[in-house]
Amino acid sequence: MDISFIGFGGAAYGLTKGLKQEGFGNVYFFDKSYKSKKFGEIVRKRASETGALYEENIEDLVNSSDMVISCVTGSMAVTVAREAAPFLKSGQLYVDVNTTSPAVKELAAAIVEKSGAEYADAAMMGGIPTWLHRVPIFSSGKGAERFKTTMEPFGMRINVLSKKPGQATAIKMFRSIFMKGILALFLEVMEAADHYQATDLVLGSIAETMDKTSFLETARLIVTKGVVNADRMAHEMAGVIETIEAADALSIMSMATRDRLQWCRQLNLQEFFGGEIPKSLEEVLKALKEKISQS
Repeated sequence: MDISFIGFGGAAYGLTKGLKQEGFGNVYFFDKSYKSKKFGEIVRKRASETGALYEENIEDLVNSSDMVISCVTGSMAVTVAREAAPFLKSGQLYVDVNTTSPAVKELAAAIVEKSGAEYADAAMMGGIPTWLHRVPIFSSGKGAERFKTTMEPFGMRINVLSKKPGQATAIKMFRSIFMKGILALFLEVMEAADHYQATDLVLGSIAETMDKTSFLETARLIVTKGVVNADRMAHEMAGVIETIEAADALSIMSMATRDRLQWCRQLNLQEFFGGEIPKSLEEVLKALKEKISQS
């Protein structure tokens, strides 16, 4: 079994490294940075370490194997699909692991499928340096099932969702709201707390609360309590913002939190639930949909 990577950055390198540990066959790649002064050395080093074989152009790369994996930046996903499409043919599988929007994946799929090749949208749901080729992957599109059956024997973990390209990457986008948002929250908390030399105390207090129960139960508790107490919480955030600004720190996330809580208060969910805390996330989501549809 051979595969070809368009782009050989950190993700392609990590996947290749892991697959080679499983005894995988040839890995080919094309990367425009291979001969550049700025990034060429690191690309060549990764290739040498993993035994990946460099191809001089996309045409030769596409002809090297039956599975082509597009692993570039999200902004280049469609461009790369267009560059590869003239050389793709029936029987080949084009796997798009780029982080971009569902609409971009749908467009890339349309371009690829005109060639007769199958397309798989693949969203990697974790850090490649940690997981390597075993990173959890959601996949959708007409070629998703083939991607799964071909690569799972080598240890890849692929969950097929549907034949609709874009669905897998949509899940990653929604996950990123939390994963990138929590980074922004950490930065805001630590910058403000540092002004009072209280970073360790604040993080320790948060850890004590968060470590009490599982993540899913924590999510349930925070959301079900929060929608009922949004008005009080919004007022508290006004004080938080004042405190942060007094410390000459940024209050971007705190202002967004206040605004979101005020939005929640305007939906009158406290009255909707009669002041009682709903028992499940499903109850909250149902109430939100109902209230938003009425507004």
